[in-house]
Amino acid sequence: VLCNWQLLLEEKLNCSTVTQEVGTFVELIWTEALGSLNSILTVPVSSISLNDVSRVEGLLLQAQKREGEDEVKALLDEVKTLLPLVMVDPDSKQKLISQKLDLCQLIRDILNMSEATLGNPSPSSLGKYRALRCSIDQVPPQSPEFQSVSQLLQDRYVQPVKIQQILRVSRGAEVHMFKEEIGNIKPLLHSSRPSSFMGILSRGLLLPRVGVEQHGIERTDVGNLGSGIYFSDSLCTSIKYSKPSEMDGSRLLLVCDVALGQCKDLHWRDITLTRAPEGYSSVHGVQQTQNTHTDFEDDEYVVYNTDQVRIKYVVRYTLEEDQMKSFQPHVDTIYPIHHFSHFVQISDLTMSFFDYVTAGLLDSSGQTLPLQAVHVRCKLMDLLSQVIIFQTYTNNSTVPIEAKYVFPLEETAAVCGFEAFINGKHVIGKVKEKEQARKEYRQAIEKGHGAYLMDQDAPDVFTISVGNLPPGATVLIKVTFVTELVVRAGSILFSLPGSVAPWQQSAALNQRTQVQEFSLSMSIEMPYEIKDLECSHRIQIKRTDCKAVVSTKPEQTLNTDGFQLSFTLSQIHMPRMWVEKHPDKDSEACMLVFYPDFESTGVSSVSDVVILLDTSESMRGEATLNARRLAIKVLNSLDRSLRVNIISFGTGQYSTPEQPPSNTLSSPAVGGSTELWRPLRSLNLLPPSHGVRNVLLVSDGHVQNQPQTLQMVRENARHTRLFTCGLSPTANRHMLRALAQAGGGAFEFFDTKKKHTWSEKCMASPGCSSVAVKWQQFSPTAPSPVQAPSQLHALFSDCHTLVYGFVPHCTQATLFGDLSGQEIKTMVSTTELQKTRGTFLHKLTARAIIRDYEDGSLGSSEAEHEGKKAELKSYIIELSKEFSILSQFTSFVAIEERDKDQPDSGITDVPKIIAEEDVDILPYMGWTEEEDMIVDNEVRDFTGSFRNKMLILISVNIYKSLPACYDAVKKAVDWVCWADRQYPCVCSRLEFGLNWESCTRQLLGLDSLPPCSPLTPVLQRSTGISVM
Repeated sequence: VLCNWQLLLEEKLNCSTVTQEVGTFVELIWTEALGSLNSILTVPVSSISLNDVSRVEGLLLQAQKREGEDEVKALLDEVKTLLPLVMVDPDSKQKLISQKLDLCQLIRDILNMSEATLGNPSPSSLGKYRALRCSIDQVPPQSPEFQSVSQLLQDRYVQPVKIQQILRVSRGAEVHMFKEEIGNIKPLLHSSRPSSFMGILSRGLLLPRVGVEQHGIERTDVGNLGSGIYFSDSLCTSIKYSKPSEMDGSRLLLVCDVALGQCKDLHWRDITLTRAPEGYSSVHGVQQTQNTHTDFEDDEYVVYNTDQVRIKYVVRYTLEEDQMKSFQPHVDTIYPIHHFSHFVQISDLTMSFFDYVTAGLLDSSGQTLPLQAVHVRCKLMDLLSQVIIFQTYTNNSTVPIEAKYVFPLEETAAVCGFEAFINGKHVIGKVKEKEQARKEYRQAIEKGHGAYLMDQDAPDVFTISVGNLPPGATVLIKVTFVTELVVRAGSILFSLPGSVAPWQQSAALNQRTQVQEFSLSMSIEMPYEIKDLECSHRIQIKRTDCKAVVSTKPEQTLNTDGFQLSFTLSQIHMPRMWVEKHPDKDSEACMLVFYPDFESTGVSSVSDVVILLDTSESMRGEATLNARRLAIKVLNSLDRSLRVNIISFGTGQYSTPEQPPSNTLSSPAVGGSTELWRPLRSLNLLPPSHGVRNVLLVSDGHVQNQPQTLQMVRENARHTRLFTCGLSPTANRHMLRALAQAGGGAFEFFDTKKKHTWSEKCMASPGCSSVAVKWQQFSPTAPSPVQAPSQLHALFSDCHTLVYGFVPHCTQATLFGDLSGQEIKTMVSTTELQKTRGTFLHKLTARAIIRDYEDGSLGSSEAEHEGKKAELKSYIIELSKEFSILSQFTSFVAIEERDKDQPDSGITDVPKIIAEEDVDILPYMGWTEEEDMIVDNEVRDFTGSFRNKMLILISVNIYKSLPACYDAVKKAVDWVCWADRQYPCVCSRLEFGLNWESCTRQLLGLDSLPPCSPLTPVLQRSTGISVM
């Protein structure tokens, strides 16, 4: 019955006509809302984005928590910048915050309605009505229904009222979500100002965030029963919260069905309530009488869940003192139909985002300065890497120039160091707040000094301004960045884009042909045996089981295809933990590596895939085209045995297009608001008969009815997993993440500049949801962990997840999750001996925290998320400055002071500078040519990682000549084999905690063991084996 009622309601909402009376009412509430904003804002409401509204709400919630007057003033000043107003602020801080939060909700309602009316600045009355997504009918004045509602408004304590109009209301979301099973349903009254009714009818009543001022007037029982939705059974009480319309002078009142259930009577105020007491569904503030002493002037009924409220009627009435005004709008029923139908091709998806950016050192006219050489030094540790790039440029002009250095990188990379060497001088960039850095740069340029300013223009493009580059000068630029390695099909992949070597393809006039000098050296340290190492260039190598050093041969160059190196690990799926101690302070950075390999079962396997394409008004244009392009890529990557469905949705309607060709997809009409809950409800009515359904949502995330949608996703997550993809530059990333979190899926944001990677982004199965990490700290006084990401998404088979944290005194962590209804627990640990020392992991942890701040989810609601960001801003700036990791608030700046009277004549020793970055972690071994990497049969027969490491230390020539020391060495190797079997911990200690070369010399008897060596007990237990 409920389903049939919803279908009838949908049919009515998509009607082609609207009555004059209903059209006039819709025009009234629409005009009230817009008129209220136009009198408050100094800019058109259309110039404000929904993201700005969320930022303002976050700042206001943060200001509410702050006590310091200066802190509050700074936050409110930022609010004024984002939301320019003409209204005078009230004296009370709480009233001010409440007033502006109400204003934010009104702006949000207007913007959402604008999307639902196809962005038309002058929509028709029918367009406005359909945008409300709410069925409205006038109740005939002589009908029994009219008389019944009028009876509810009779109150002997109030002056006579004149009922102008009663309108029957039905909201589709409330029909679906209302919990009738709670029982004790009573018709109660709720009042508000007329300018709020457009938002109330479109999205329902909301729970308040501040209880001091509600709906524009000061309440007499301010927040007496906490943060709930307040109702009354008396018109006298409701009138206190009403206000005459600016348009026609009437007042508006809601009559709602409220599921009170077990209702607890309260005599005393309790402002801390956020839910009904245990065993109850609502509370009732009992009115004070002559015989009963309470805190309440009126009877108040409060519920704390929106699904206990169903709006039934809107009553338009007047009091005796109200002055009615003439309001006769033009009511039309013309509804514009916008078609956006054509086939989308896939041909333009192969373009790399590096093609959009001109890399290198550019002069003021955009011409590239000649690049002389590129040298790269890399350090790979597990799934992390640190890369240092040296680039040598020359200014061949006869005058000083101001150049711009453009350095494109993958989005996952973070620059953590910038240095410049020019005319014998070494300039080191320092991270400072953006405004301060730019000020110092401008001042240095004005004084004739050399200056360098590095900004992150986009997540994947770094720009350095080089001021006053002398004529004929050669400058060596050194950039250091850290990044995570890519894991694909079980292989670890390191790639360096060709953009780091922007050689000139054709020399300009008066320029010599470039000599492409290139070198790359790399160290690799892995927790398990390295296997199947492959490279795009000819290399020389030296390696043990778990370590390797790679160097390109002299004749190699770096072209547009870049540099790639891949390898596998013997136990890549093994979870592990890394801990790094800071060399200069008491700080420890941790990293957890999870790369699960869940066994697919009949219960958790995927049975079908549904692609949901958002075709709402906010997706019009390029976003819609990109959504369809992405859908084509997903279609082509899915297994042909899966059942696939494509659903496009907008306002109140959705359609399933015909099966598209492999490389094309038809685009249906675009328009309306993002009513995601409607197609989700239809899908949930018929869950898959077996396995799990994967739903891929491609949207900008500006979803209507957010609480109801999230609840629906959570309730059906056991059989329907939701993956979300954000496309628009103004996408609501927080909502898309929340949907993926609730649905046990994952979120990805797809930049149009990264079209070439879309084919690599696909849904994984099976998965583990409700993931959380508990850090085990062994010091009771240790500070709380700072983790990134703060909220973990689901884990999927063959997809790795890295968790970072500043967690002092921690050697153990446990991951919890839910896999197909069963709780899983995975513990990882390390030891004090295995802890490393340095700043590499600290920088990556700082980068992860900054990235989580900029792109992650810090709160359950969008406003809470923005408030948390405002609170953490100063911490992020200090973290950025300490570890030299660029953020949205900071820049690199370097000043090279020059004396005009003494021109620079120094020479930069480029080879020496590059040689100082030595990555050779196996200096005692000789190079092996790539094609000659063959090990003797005797060596190949040995098994065990520790034995192989010992034998690789011995040159192959030793085995061929068998010198006199061969017997002693073989005896030592035999002992190591025995120790490896009896005491496996020795291997891990040697591999992670101690110096490898030193331990090897000790085991071979070349050096004596220190008294406190952890190897001493093992050696003492060995019997029959002499220790050298």
